[in-house]
Amino acid sequence: MLTNSIRLFRVAGIDVGVHYSWLVIFGLVTYSLGVGYFPRAVPGIPAAESWILGAIAAILLFASVLLHELAHSFMAKARGLDAKSITLFIFGGVSNLAGEAKQPATEFLVAIVGPLTSFVIAGASYLVATTVTEPRIEATASYLAIINLLLGAFNLIPGFPLDGGRVLRSVVWSITGNLRRATDLAANMGKLVAYGFLAWGFLRLIDGDFLGGAWIALIGWFLHSAASSSLDQVILDTRLRRVRVGDIVRPDTFTVPPGLPVAQLIDEVLLPANKRAVPVQLDGQLIGMVTLSDLVKLPAEQRLTARVEEVMGGRTGVITVRPSDPLSHAIGLLSEHDFEQMPVVEGERLIGMLTRADVMHQLLLREALDV
Repeated sequence: MLTNSIRLFRVAGIDVGVHYSWLVIFGLVTYSLGVGYFPRAVPGIPAAESWILGAIAAILLFASVLLHELAHSFMAKARGLDAKSITLFIFGGVSNLAGEAKQPATEFLVAIVGPLTSFVIAGASYLVATTVTEPRIEATASYLAIINLLLGAFNLIPGFPLDGGRVLRSVVWSITGNLRRATDLAANMGKLVAYGFLAWGFLRLIDGDFLGGAWIALIGWFLHSAASSSLDQVILDTRLRRVRVGDIVRPDTFTVPPGLPVAQLIDEVLLPANKRAVPVQLDGQLIGMVTLSDLVKLPAEQRLTARVEEVMGGRTGVITVRPSDPLSHAIGLLSEHDFEQMPVVEGERLIGMLTRADVMHQLLLREALDV
C-alpha cells in the first residue's frame, strides 16, 4: 500500500485504503458536481441537496474505481499472483501485486479485466438512467455511466502504465517472446501519451483554463513518470535475472546470545562494529533479531538491566531469505519492509546478512558494466 495511506477494510485478503491525496480529488469532484452538474441536470434542485448528491456521486465514482482495481486483483489471484493491497489516490487507484506476470496471457487477462469491469458498470448505470423516472437518480446514474465509459476507454490507451499499455505489452511479448522489447515499446508509447497530455494541458493554460490545464498537465507528468519507472524496473529485473542472494551475501555470521546484557550489546557490538541489527542465536539456531529500533524504544535507564531476549524480535517476526532466492525477490522484501539488512538462512542456519548497501553496490556495478 502507498505510504501515507489510511487502511479502510480488507476484502478477500486484500487491504483496501485511501491515500491522503484522494481527499483532494474527492473534494474537487464533489464541488464540480454540486455546483455545476446537478444544478443543470436537475433544474430547481436546492443547493444543499445538490451538494449532497455531489458527494454521493463522488463516493460512487470511487466505488467504481475500487471495483475496477478489485477486478485486477481477483484476476491476478486466479492466475497465481498475490494481490496484497489496493490504494485509491488522486489519479484513481493502484493494485499492489507481488511480482509480475510470468506469461503474456496472464498479463493480458489481468490488464483487460479492469476496463471491461468499468464498461459493465457503465452499462448497468445506463440501464438505470433510462428506466427510472426520479430525476435525481437518473442524473446520478447518467453521470456514472459516462464517467465509467470514459474510465474504461482512457485505461485502454496503449501506453504504460495504463491497462492498455499492459495489453499492448502482452501482445508484443506473446509475438516476439521478448519481454524487454515489449516493455520498451509499451513504455515509449506511454511517454508519447504523456507528452500529448502535457501539450494539451499547456494549450489549456494558454487559453486561460488554469485549473483544467494544470490538472491535464499533472496527469501527463504522472504518466511519464510511471512509464519511465516501469521500464527501469524491467531493466533491473533483466540485469538481476540470474543473480541469487547467495552470489552477493556478506558472509557475516556474527551473532549474540539472548542472555547478553543490552548495555554490553551497545558498548561492545553495535557501536564498535557500526551495526544497526544483529542476529540472535541459541544452540546454533536463529531465534530472532535485535535492531536499533528495538533499542530506541527501551528507556535509557532500563538498558542497564535489560537483556537482549527481552527486547529482540522473535523468530516468527524475522523475515529471511535463502541463498537460492532470486536477488530481485530480496530487493522487493527490503523495499516493502524498509529494511537496511536481512538474514540469509539455510534451514535455521545463519549464512550471512544481505544489506541494502551490498545490493546497491551490485546494481551500480552491473549498470556500469551494462550486464
